[in-house]
Amino acid sequence: MYYTYTHSTPTGEIFYVGKGHDDRAYSYRDRGWAWRAAVAQAKGILIQIEAEWNTEEEAFEREKFLIKHHKSLGAKLVNLTEGGLGPLGYKQSEARRAYQSKLMVGYVHKIVTCPHCETSGGETSMRRWHFDKCTGGKTHKARATIGGKRVFLGNYATKEKALQVGFNYYMSRNMSIPKEFVRHASACMKQKESHHG
Repeated sequence: MYYTYTHSTPTGEIFYVGKGHDDRAYSYRDRGWAWRAAVAQAKGILIQIEAEWNTEEEAFEREKFLIKHHKSLGAKLVNLTEGGLGPLGYKQSEARRAYQSKLMVGYVHKIVTCPHCETSGGETSMRRWHFDKCTGGKTHKARATIGGKRVFLGNYATKEKALQVGFNYYMSRNMSIPKEFVRHASACMKQKESHHG
């Protein structure tokens, strides 16, 4: 069972409209700073269950209606969105922007260097996007085909090195080198000679 509810000051001025189930209306957990400030300023809170609903979708629709309705009556709601599922209508307050801006004044992002390829960058982005995917500056893959299955032999800095690893792999197992592999190696060598010519 879902329901819609309101929070008011002790004098009856509604400052928050919500949707919930179980004991959500009576919980102080996971409330925004604007809600907490309103409760502290009012020195108390009145909680009223507005209506009960069979589905969450119905409760969301009612929540949106109530927010729009009370705002039209001049209520100063601390809701950060227009209600419903998702952040529809979310606008960060000027007070919140000023607070976050103050926190960032003089802040210097920690710069870290990848131990594999020596790329440097901000710690957060490097750890999140780079470290786990870094190939150490070695972008050429060495592969071999055994029994119809591809075998990965590692990443290498040059195409020639990757090809040599492939050759060595076949030779160490006394296997014939596939024609496709030879053609690829031949084309690579011709390209290299043209650059040096």
